[in-house]
Formats: sequence, structure tokens, C-alpha cells
Amino acid sequence: MQAYLWNKLADDGLREDLGLGDITTELTIPGELYGRMLLRARQNLVVSGLPIVRAVYQILSPRVTVHFYKEDGQRCLAGEGIGSVQGPVDVLLSGERVVLNVLTWLSGIATLTREAVDLVSGLDVKILDTRKTHPGLRVYEKYAVRTGGGHNHRFGLGDAVLVKDNHIAARGSIRQTIKNIRQHAPYGMFIEVEVDRFEEIDEVLQAGVDGVLLDNMSCDELRRAVAYIDHRVVVEASGGITLKNLRQMAETGIDAISLGVLTHSAPHVDIGADWEREP
Repeated sequence: MQAYLWNKLADDGLREDLGLGDITTELTIPGELYGRMLLRARQNLVVSGLPIVRAVYQILSPRVTVHFYKEDGQRCLAGEGIGSVQGPVDVLLSGERVVLNVLTWLSGIATLTREAVDLVSGLDVKILDTRKTHPGLRVYEKYAVRTGGGHNHRFGLGDAVLVKDNHIAARGSIRQTIKNIRQHAPYGMFIEVEVDRFEEIDEVLQAGVDGVLLDNMSCDELRRAVAYIDHRVVVEASGGITLKNLRQMAETGIDAISLGVLTHSAPHVDIGADWEREP
């Protein structure tokens, strides 16, 4: 991901946290005091968001040096070091919270994504994210999904055509909706239609689509639909799928499974900062 995006996130975070200064550090830490802060995993996790460390401390001071022991996308066991920063203690303290906030947030997404990917290991199915992201933070959350081994669905409404029930209800029929799209969509754009009943599949296929999204179907319904579609188009499943039933759903032969939970409900992981004072 481009450096300017990490710089923007770092700048936004520092402006928010240091808007009025770091009064506690200013009153307790002399400027000549140097130290080393070790970023350590306190649970098993998948690392994501490391560029934020350099971005934060490049903004704060050129006297800070950063070393990484892991890379984004790597597993890290509880107790292992992720990286370290060395320099003036007052500077390290002022950037600590922004760094940890981003690392625990994005590593949480990557860790949950890797858990989902591992659950479908050996099956020819992709784990996708959704647009259920926090406003203004989508690019970072989708980056974390990729570092966890998942795949990105649409970044925005203009990336591909995904016809949902409200589009069809407003237009009147699946056939008329797809006909209108084919007439006006950019050449080669992927067109997918969401269906929640088996009976809708034939009409969708006859309308000439590239993909079918099977929404909130049971495992048996998915298996039946996948067998009927028989690789004529890409088949995706969404809705009602959790980590508990993910493997079972994936074994239906589906091509992709989209999980909103990866970005809207991934718990932050536990990453700490351990201090070593230098003479």
C-alpha cells in the first residue's frame, strides 16, 4: 500500500492524540533520556500494519530508529517481538498509542482472516471481505484482510455491478434490470446478481450474468444451487456464515465466501510495548 496512505493515517492519529501536546510526558521525561521500546505480541496473531510505526516516528523525530523482526502477514507467537523503536523516550511515548492502536486493530483483522482462510484449507474457495468497513478506513482494513490471506471484494460501488433485491424491486424484474445494465455498463465490467431463492437462479442465468451471489442460504440449499449452476458462472455465498459453519459451507463447492465480520467485528489483538532504558 502506498506510503502516503500510512503517512496520512499517522498524521491524523497524531493530530488527534497530540493536539494539545503530551502534558504528562513533558512534565516527567527529560529530553536527553534515551530508550528502546519493544513491540511484543501478547497472544498468537498475524501481524499487519507495520508501516504505521515508521510513519509515526518519521513525523515525530529523525532521531528515532525502527527495526522490524516480523513482516506484515507473518504469524507471531505470544511473547515474540514484532519490532522495536529506539530514541528519545519522550518522542517514543508520544507516538506509542497511535502505533499500538493501528497495530492491534489491523493485526486483529489479519488474524481473524487467517483463521477463516485456515478453516477452508485444501478447498478451492476464496475468502472475501465486504464493504462493511469503518468510514474513511476501508483501504487499511482491506489491506489487513489481504495480509491475512483473504481477498478483497469491491472497494466501492463503482468497481463492479452487484444487483441486489432492492435494485430488482425498483426496476420490476431481474431480466429487465440486467438488460438495462448490459446496455449501459462499461465493457467487460463484472456483473453479479444476488438471489435468496433457488427459483430465481434460472432467470438470472438466462439474463446473462458473470456471477451469482447466494444470500442467506442453508448448506443444503447452497449445495443444490452450486450443482445446478455447474460452473457456468462464478458462485459466491454470503449471509449467515460464521467461523463455526464456514468449513461446511465451503465444502458445498462454492467459489467464494464473503464475510463482513472480517472488517466490522474483528477483535483487536493484544500487542504491548516493553521498555528498556538506555544509559
